[in-house]
Amino acid sequence: MVNKIIIIGITVLLLSCGGNNQDRVSRDDIIAYMDEYFENVKQYDFKLIESFYSETMYTDTSKEEWNDLLNRIHAILGELVSVKLTSWNIRSNLSTSGSGTTYTFVYNNVYENGESTETVAIFVPRGTKEIGIIGHHFTSNAFLRL
Repeated sequence: MVNKIIIIGITVLLLSCGGNNQDRVSRDDIIAYMDEYFENVKQYDFKLIESFYSETMYTDTSKEEWNDLLNRIHAILGELVSVKLTSWNIRSNLSTSGSGTTYTFVYNNVYENGESTETVAIFVPRGTKEIGIIGHHFTSNAFLRL
């Protein structure tokens, strides 16, 4: 009898955690989001890509500061030539400050003045389909040639 109760309890727990996959944002959704992001980067208008970043991104750095930084980064790197997703990690978070899923994507991108490894953290709050970049890190030897 106790075994049946434990099995039923585990089954209910697993089903309640699983939810409806149609209500979730998938890795493919995030890839499509980032593809659109990089298409906008190719237009070299960083005001255009502002909406791809979560408001969380702007808690330590203002939109104006981030826009200025992106302009300086891309002045060094030049125009975006190609984008290649090389790895990703998906992590579910449960916390009082915000539960959800964090997707970390690593890209090896080619720009006219060199290559850049870009690590992008994207957060989707639990129970929503709101996608937003919460972190973006650039690594490039082009920065050393200044």
